[in-house]
Amino acid sequence: MRDLTAIKFVEKLKELLNKNLITSEKEYLFEILIPETKNNNPILTKNFLSDLYENYNLSGRAIGFNFLGKLEENSEYVFFVLQDPFYIGIEKKTKEIVMFDPEFEMVHLRLAKNIEQFFQVILLIYEYGLPSWVYEKQYSKEDRNKLFENITKILDSKYLTYYEQSYGN
Repeated sequence: MRDLTAIKFVEKLKELLNKNLITSEKEYLFEILIPETKNNNPILTKNFLSDLYENYNLSGRAIGFNFLGKLEENSEYVFFVLQDPFYIGIEKKTKEIVMFDPEFEMVHLRLAKNIEQFFQVILLIYEYGLPSWVYEKQYSKEDRNKLFENITKILDSKYLTYYEQSYGN
């Protein structure tokens, strides 16, 4: 998923949702899962996160995690997600996606080498989770292991701890 843009990301979310939906649930699920467009003429800077937040209303949207209402930045990180009690953001120096513990002011886990890999994994998790929204599917251990196996095809082992804890066991 090279050259990921905010528009391509939202279009992919819509495509995955349309693929799994039955008509009666479509409006409801689009409302809670798909970011609403802020304006008809997108502003694209080639900075994925800035473009996503500039062009879409992400408040209240949950796509495997809860988006912050706005980007929160300090000298070392740009945070875009709250995964209570942690923040997920980009470490400015390395460009890695990290899970940050604000209580201890330290990186808890490293989640991806870069934003493109992270959102590739998020789209995979999103697609995996749609049947639970649409059909109230219960997942087996085998289902979760298959998802984790697919995640291992995207990420280096140094970034797998969180996903293994969530899906691999």
